[in-house]
Amino acid sequence: MRRVLKNLLKALDGAPLPDPASGRSRRGQSLVELTLVMPILIIMLLGLIEIAWLANHFLILMDVSRSAARFGALSDPTLWDEGDERYLERMDCNDVDGGSYVDADNTLYLPITDYSHLPSDWFEPVGSESDIGYYDGVACAAVQDLAPLVFDTEKDDVVVSVFSFMSEDLHRNGNVGVYVTGRYPAHQNECSNETYDPFDVNDNGIGDATTENVGLMYDGIIETGPFDNSENVRGYVLTGHHQVSDAPGCIGSEFSTAEIEAMLNGANNLENSFIPNNGLVVVEMFWHHRQLLGLRFFTIIGDDFELHVWSMYPVTAAEPTATPG
Repeated sequence: MRRVLKNLLKALDGAPLPDPASGRSRRGQSLVELTLVMPILIIMLLGLIEIAWLANHFLILMDVSRSAARFGALSDPTLWDEGDERYLERMDCNDVDGGSYVDADNTLYLPITDYSHLPSDWFEPVGSESDIGYYDGVACAAVQDLAPLVFDTEKDDVVVSVFSFMSEDLHRNGNVGVYVTGRYPAHQNECSNETYDPFDVNDNGIGDATTENVGLMYDGIIETGPFDNSENVRGYVLTGHHQVSDAPGCIGSEFSTAEIEAMLNGANNLENSFIPNNGLVVVEMFWHHRQLLGLRFFTIIGDDFELHVWSMYPVTAAEPTATPG
């Protein structure tokens, strides 16, 4: 017992312990073991730091998307003038807080200056700022709350989509469940590879749905009006830099109307058939993450990659009305 206590005190004092067989010190053996193990421990520690850095950014983006979605939940998307989502002056946050908003570099947040990645039928600024409306208000609220992260207008994007949905047992082949009856902005809601039109509730080629407070009816196959060529943009986009992963040439939201409808229905359509008619806003953040340490060992597996986070909140102002087919 005394020997055990004596060895314990030596270990606490940093003295080398004797080898049980030879009685000699094991300092050299321990040094070799430490030399072999230390690089692995350092790599693991640096990896944990990078993971923590990524997790911190992800959580900030989640909070920002939730805050922006709450902003949208308390506002009225029906007050937005259809087509304004294509005026480039709307892709601008200068009017937030009366024009006082500055980014992390203490410079005024300006609109994007390179429009080459946007559809050709978008309208350039007309020389004066518009008051902040619904979609640009939601997107700019996200940018404003992003600190300490910096929004890069050449890479990052904010996408805002509003959906009307209802529970019915008369639509779509007689199935019971929740159905999306409209996606807004109405002229920016589909990629070219989608066959499902959000306003064609009955799948009969007719625009069956409308939003009560808007009073507009959109054709189920060819959306009428001055913005007929608006497809391949899904949702309101702030910069238009995000390319949809499963639809080449389409920018904006990663969620198709069919995917949102599947989320609303979940696993049990019958239970969801009792959900009241309502609307919802989906705010998506596309932000490019850079590693903290930038070590070659980690950058080999990827750096400056895009993080996608999103939040969904109800918007009662988008509650729909629909006509059974």
